[in-house]
Formats: sequence, C-alpha cells, structure tokens
Amino acid sequence: MATVAPAYSVLPAVPARARLDSIDLLRGIVMVIMVIDHTRDFVHGPALRYDPTDLASTSAAIFMTRWITHFCAPVFVFLAGVSAYLQRMRGKTGGELSWFLLTRGVWLLFVEVAVLHLLVWFNLNFSFIGPLQVIWAIGWSMIALAALVHLPLRAIAVIGVGMIALHNTLDGVMNQSLLWMVLHRAGIIMVGPSLVWVEYPLIPWIGVMAAGYAFGALYELEANRPSGARSSRSSRSSTRLNIRRRCCIC
Repeated sequence: MATVAPAYSVLPAVPARARLDSIDLLRGIVMVIMVIDHTRDFVHGPALRYDPTDLASTSAAIFMTRWITHFCAPVFVFLAGVSAYLQRMRGKTGGELSWFLLTRGVWLLFVEVAVLHLLVWFNLNFSFIGPLQVIWAIGWSMIALAALVHLPLRAIAVIGVGMIALHNTLDGVMNQSLLWMVLHRAGIIMVGPSLVWVEYPLIPWIGVMAAGYAFGALYELEANRPSGARSSRSSRSSTRLNIRRRCCIC
C-alpha cells in the first residue's frame, strides 16, 4: 500500500533561550524608578529651580523620587557586567566576547555624542558636547571590559572592587586636563573650539561593570550544581511552604 508524504514536514521545536527572571525583574524595577524621576522633571516645575535633594527647599515626596534614582545607574552598569559574563557562560569565547563588548561600547559612544545630541539640541553643531552621562559611561566601561575579560576572574574582581572602593582617594588631585576630567573629575572644559560637559567620570563605572562581570560567576556555580542537589533544595523549600500553610490553616 502506497504511503502519502505529508505536504509539509514538522520541524523540531527550537528551545527558547532561558532567561534569568531575577535580572529581568531588577531591570524592570529600575526602569520604573527612572521613569518616575524623568516624569518629575517634566511635570514639577519648581524642581528646575532647586535641587530636589536640598532639604531646605524640597518636600518628602520630591526628595524620595530623586533620591531613589541614585540606584538606577549603578544597577544598570552592574547588570551589564553580569550579562557579559552570562554570554561567556553561554558559549562565547574570550575573543568573541571582547569584540562584542568593544563594538557595542563604540556604538553607545556614537549614540551619546551624536544621536542624543541631535535629539536633545536639534542640531549637529558640536561647539557644545554633552552632558556626557550614563550611556557614555556604559560605552567606555564596555570598551574597558573588552580588555579585562582576558584576565583571570579574581583579578577582574579585585580591579572592579578596588576602583569602586578607592576612587574617592583621588579627590585631592587637582588636575584640569581633559583626561583627568574624563576619568575622575566631572565638569566642563574647553577642547579646541568645543565646550565639553562630562557628568559621569569613568573610573568608578568601569569598576562597577567589572565587579558585575565577576559577580556573574555566581550564576555559573548555580548552573553547575548537581541536579540532585537542586531538586533536594526545591523539595525542602516545598516542604517548608506546606508546613507554613498547614500552620496558617490551623
């Protein structure tokens, strides 16, 4: 008896790439907080006349909407480092990861200096450049991490934590050069015919991203945990939850 071939072939389903809910959730929370702060900029006129964290003139609500946003940039930069390590976990070689970070960093610098300049100032007149903020810092931090990923993980962790912990010890260095302003001291400086406003110096942010990269290794420890150990831990958690439920019912 002749068999009829189906008009189409069923391809095996491609498994979706697993995402880490904890990282996505944290990013989402930070985005919401950042939107609150940016909304305050547009709908609260008096905030343009004084510092929202100035206790002499602010209110509790305005203070909190500004104060809490100080967590946004550090979390974004830290998670960028974590995500870089996760790419290494998922099979990228050191060279591939380094090239990705380098090209992504250069692209972010172009976005900060050129694209955002056009969107904010509605011109391509670069007699004034800035303010160079978090995208600028993330771009340069990725370029720095592109070099750091070739070092041992412990060295990256030491460099990252050291840059975070010790960068304030350089506050006493009085140097008006562009390089020092870019690395450590925020401010405005003339560079040829252009006035450049650097708002995010790079030293601490490179450290934050490097620390995030080293922190990403903790996810590898969890991935390498024997399945039996993970199942046992899940079983113990379920048992504790059932006991709590029974106690609540009683």
